[in-house]
Amino acid sequence: MIIFIAAKNGLCVALKRLVFLLPLFSLLFLSACASPPQHPPLSELKAYKTSGSTALLNRYSPVFIVESPDDSFNLIGTPSARITIDGEEEIFVDHTAPTIYSETRNFQTAKDSYTNLHYQIHFSRVPFSLIPFHIGQGKNVGLITIVTLNSSNKPVLYTTVHTCGCYIAFVPTSYMPHDAFPNSWIKKQQSVFGETLPGFLDYSTFILSDTKLAMLIREGSHRIKDLWLTPSSSLIQYDTAITDMQPITSLTQLPLEDKRTSFYETHGPRKGYVKGSHKPWERLLMSWWAFDWRIGEDKKLGRDKGDGVLFYTSLKPWSREASDLRDFANFLSYWGWRL
Repeated sequence: MIIFIAAKNGLCVALKRLVFLLPLFSLLFLSACASPPQHPPLSELKAYKTSGSTALLNRYSPVFIVESPDDSFNLIGTPSARITIDGEEEIFVDHTAPTIYSETRNFQTAKDSYTNLHYQIHFSRVPFSLIPFHIGQGKNVGLITIVTLNSSNKPVLYTTVHTCGCYIAFVPTSYMPHDAFPNSWIKKQQSVFGETLPGFLDYSTFILSDTKLAMLIREGSHRIKDLWLTPSSSLIQYDTAITDMQPITSLTQLPLEDKRTSFYETHGPRKGYVKGSHKPWERLLMSWWAFDWRIGEDKKLGRDKGDGVLFYTSLKPWSREASDLRDFANFLSYWGWRL
């Protein structure tokens, strides 16, 4: 009996320690040691780019370069709908047909008026993996890239974030005013939750009209692995897919037999969230200390605070309103940018 009680007490102590350490483990997975990005051979890459160069959305559309394109979950796809054999609606991302979704938004500060070019891509899933650990395992995931232009239509800032609001990253350019950087910003490089990204992109040696932003997307997790500027002519070295561009609003009008349906839930407690988007690992490891049962679930980025669900980009519960991406000017201020 004494041995049993001792063992039981020991188990309780171990469980309490595990509960205490879970948040630390989850943060460790999110912020593993950063190392310089290594690019795979060209044979293991696929580039997606749009055609045309006149309209702003085409001119500044990034080139998305994915690793390991032989795995379907690494391919940029098209959100789609179908009826299952059980007669139920199913939302999925069709990896056989890539689409880049885009739209233009405007905002103004005391210093200037700005144009945001939004680009959104989707993948069928983040697969299950323990090594490396994919805390974001789930279906119907997405990635947003925002190009901020000043009143002269020069790109001053690139912002990337997953459609769950996770892994926010900023890369300023040489068109960014010197007094607009956050305090102590390091231009050489930055660590973003375990990924090493440039801290600055210099346009001084490039011809703006013939330059593209290239984004390397890590296989599996779909994290941004690297960003760089490159002449358009250099893209010929990649296996390239010329990709259709559609308005972001079309995501609410997916064809479904003889009707239309939305990529997002339109009513109930998950209104505004992507249908079929569930993140079991994030819910288990993070929801209880981040105070969000739906943490990590992909959602709609509304045009303003009256549209869609709160799109917070900080894990601090007290900073959710301030870090809401739907109010871009306030969002920038929260993260230290002084545009």
